[in-house]
Amino acid sequence: MYITTKPTIYLIDGLNLVRSFLYEFARPEEDVLADFLDFLAEMSVDPRYEMHTYEVILDGTFRPVGPLQRGGVHISFSESLSADEMIYERAGYLVQTNRRVLAVTDDRALQEDLKKLGVKTQFCRKFYTHFKPSEK
Repeated sequence: MYITTKPTIYLIDGLNLVRSFLYEFARPEEDVLADFLDFLAEMSVDPRYEMHTYEVILDGTFRPVGPLQRGGVHISFSESLSADEMIYERAGYLVQTNRRVLAVTDDRALQEDLKKLGVKTQFCRKFYTHFKPSEK
């Protein structure tokens, strides 16, 4: 699967994605998260990707991660729910309102549950590697 050209709402399990890269970068989770959020914000204003909305859902309560709205990226915290529960609920709502949605997670159980709702899914690394920075 690739990053589509049809306007899509990407529901991203933020910590799931970040943790899939921790060993590769050998850096603290907070640093990898900050870099990912900056990268995604930059990609969200690239003409090839700006038609999409990117919702990054982080497990837990609010903590400082910088601006919660960056270009086409919105960052939220799951609070008393898990990020998986929030993604499932949000995806279900979006599908019912005929919105094009894709969930980005490495959680196979969540992927299977989402597919039963008719939601497309993508693994974290695959999502990340399909972005190509603009030639400047």
